[in-house]
Amino acid sequence: MPETVTNTTDDNVKITMANLPPVAGLPSSEFGLALGYIIGHHFLNIRDLHYGYWPDSLPVEMKNLPQAQANYTDLLMSKVPQGVKSILDVGCGVGNTARKLLDRGYRVDCVSPNGFLTSVAKQMLTGRATVFEAKFQDLATDRRYDLILFSESLLFIRPLEVAFTKALSLLNPGGHVLITDIFAVPAQDKSPIGGGHNLPEFRKTIEQHSFKQVEDIDMTDGIARTFDLLDRTYREAIQPAYHMILTRIADKFPLAMKFLRWKFKKKLEYYEKKHFSGRRDGANFKKYKAYRLLLYKRTDLV
Repeated sequence: MPETVTNTTDDNVKITMANLPPVAGLPSSEFGLALGYIIGHHFLNIRDLHYGYWPDSLPVEMKNLPQAQANYTDLLMSKVPQGVKSILDVGCGVGNTARKLLDRGYRVDCVSPNGFLTSVAKQMLTGRATVFEAKFQDLATDRRYDLILFSESLLFIRPLEVAFTKALSLLNPGGHVLITDIFAVPAQDKSPIGGGHNLPEFRKTIEQHSFKQVEDIDMTDGIARTFDLLDRTYREAIQPAYHMILTRIADKFPLAMKFLRWKFKKKLEYYEKKHFSGRRDGANFKKYKAYRLLLYKRTDLV
């Protein structure tokens, strides 16, 4: 590991939401990330967008989510191989993981296709890293890296062959790919939780490229508790507030509410079923998904 560089100001970086680019036009998944960050940062001082990793000793409560997210980042950084000096953080979110890697002495660049999150990341990183505003598959640079990090970003890249081919073109000889992400596992019925490449297909695809698996850690149990927390929050806080607001609108503007219910009936039913059914919990996460930390080494050039 590179020599640790102490930076006493980064933990005190103030993120200003004013003058950030609009979220209009963002895909629904990226819009959700932006909205989630704004709310989480305001109420809990959350500085990450990834899931929390919960040990048995940490109560699954909203106030502990920042600590669970920090646990996740600590585990991820502990798996960066010896000798790595340069890292490309693909889908860097708001840049907090990149900031922590910089604090440990790594040279870090970032890739971010989300204009809103890119602006936040630039504030977080205070000019210490280059942030490429592009999709990973479209990244154009002459720089090469010892490690490419996909922290909950691989699921957005399709097809998988594109991700691995691009990674090989950007890695130094003997370089590594570190992946932490959700994967779908075979099941007889449809999952109530979306996202993630099919795990058997992922393994088959990466085996066809010049990578050798170095480590495979199952993080599913520790991540699943985040889904218990989110499910409880939706049912105990967001759902009552949602129905209260709709009732208020119907009371004040009955004709407008009747029209909205008719016009957007299918969408409302879809979102209500999706978020208020109680099926997006930790038990169903473990049934339909796997969360893995995967480390691979490039084998064609050593």
